[in-house]
Amino acid sequence: MTLLDKIQKAFAHRAKPQSVLEPTRFFGPDEQDTLWFTGRDWRELSAEDWNQHHGASIFFTHEAFAYYLPSILSLSAGGRHDLIDADSIIMSLDRSPTIAYWDENLTRRFLGLTDKEYDVLKEWLLSFSGTDYVHYGDDALTRAYEAVDLLQRETGRIRRENDA
Repeated sequence: MTLLDKIQKAFAHRAKPQSVLEPTRFFGPDEQDTLWFTGRDWRELSAEDWNQHHGASIFFTHEAFAYYLPSILSLSAGGRHDLIDADSIIMSLDRSPTIAYWDENLTRRFLGLTDKEYDVLKEWLLSFSGTDYVHYGDDALTRAYEAVDLLQRETGRIRRENDA
């Protein structure tokens, strides 16, 4: 199974979000870019769409981020397109391995994905190894991979606590 097939399968259960925009104090161009995604199917988005509305994913609700994430992953896997939002995801995940230092923007968007979604996100990060796409180098990819692994474990811990 190819990475693109795994992305499709891992995120197949996600429904279009009712709301795409995280409530903010100010309303500017980035928030307008976020609203552009309302009602759009992630499978129909192009690299051009993402680059014209870059930065939108920062303001997505968790549901919107999880729904549109496979579009970014599919379009950019292995450096196929130079997507600003793919860079943004890598930069967001290039973190300290200490959860206490994570900000709300990271946890709001990434915490709570499924194990299969985390696994495909890690595989997506690995797809950049040895390519010249990532402007941050292998150290950034390693930290991002480790952050996803930690997010996955933290999500599991939270689910176990909630089930108890």
